Amino acid sequence: MDKTELRRLKPELMTFLDRYVPRFGREENHAHARRFVQGLLAGEDRRNAENIAESMEGGVVRTVQKFVSQAAWEEGGVVDELRCHVAETLGDPDGIVNADETGFGKKGKKSVGVKRQYSGTLGRVDNCQIGVFLNYCSPAGHTLIDRRLFLPEDWAADRPRCTEAGVPEDVIFRTKPELGLEMLQAAVLAGLPFRWVGGDTIYGNSPTFVHGARALGKWYVLDVSSDFPVWLRPPAPAKPARAPGGRKRAAVREKPITVAEAMAGLPASAWKRITVSEGSQGPILYDYAELVAWFSEEGHPAAEPERLLIRRSLGQKAELKFHRSNAPAEVPLQRVAEVRAARWTIEQDLEAGKGECGLDEYETRGWTGWHHHTVLSMLALFFLVLQRRRLVTQAKKKPRR
Repeated sequence: MDKTELRRLKPELMTFLDRYVPRFGREENHAHARRFVQGLLAGEDRRNAENIAESMEGGVVRTVQKFVSQAAWEEGGVVDELRCHVAETLGDPDGIVNADETGFGKKGKKSVGVKRQYSGTLGRVDNCQIGVFLNYCSPAGHTLIDRRLFLPEDWAADRPRCTEAGVPEDVIFRTKPELGLEMLQAAVLAGLPFRWVGGDTIYGNSPTFVHGARALGKWYVLDVSSDFPVWLRPPAPAKPARAPGGRKRAAVREKPITVAEAMAGLPASAWKRITVSEGSQGPILYDYAELVAWFSEEGHPAAEPERLLIRRSLGQKAELKFHRSNAPAEVPLQRVAEVRAARWTIEQDLEAGKGECGLDEYETRGWTGWHHHTVLSMLALFFLVLQRRRLVTQAKKKPRR
């Protein structure tokens, strides 16, 4: 957004932020919050606290830096308000919540949670921080709604290092699926309306995440890796055999097969071509097939069967993706495929958060600064979402000539 457009939209931005400023504590923080979100939207070369302060009328660099990195305002309260606002404007009982993670490239060893680790965003192992995010998606729009900083196990075990970075004493190591589940639980407690949960193989391969989503009463469409083990029929325990000496050997269940092996024998008639969404260049199509399967959960078959879905891209070099879903059989394959396709929305939100709202342009190293900066960027993104939605609504209302 350029400065001219931002000036034009300033009244709408201030009205939008009226709802949130009480969550920023002391009155001087109210003005900082307004200016900082405005600075994030201004599209400067580098949207960190220093540059934003210098672009503000009367902005003081040290004061703005302190607001982001140290000031006593509760970012969790801002997230709570954001979820409520999203529910009011985008909420739909059939909504989708997607989990994904993104990398923030960093130099040095001081930034909280930084280490050499794999980042899908960077496409390699590199020195970075990892954030786990949730977005909300409905026919009315989509936006980021929550996030957690992933603290690697060696970081969590190094209390002096955590103290230096401002990590609260009650923070312990959590896997990415565990962080995703914590946010899902918070969304349910907040009353956010949604039916579906989406995620890539990090979440679909995790019994913790799968069990948790199921316990929340949600339907999920989660990717699983091609070597994920399943049974295509309920595996019956083998009869106990006797070892030498008359001792009974432990019963051995029928061995599972991988999901890739499960689809190998599918006939051509099993595949159905489905339009999963409308892209900028026309409909997006995939071939889909599905089977009933008992997924392995910590080496044992799940108590209930689920839908194993195989998605095949079109073209000479067909790419296969595998998903699991607990959606009832009466839910059409078309709908399940559409939910999986909605995963692109969190990727788009993370890209827009970085490109348009400075999500990755912080220079603070500590725990507080990361959480403060990211929630301010999420507010900026949601403001853009609402403005674009308003423009679309206005365009639809204009009479055709």
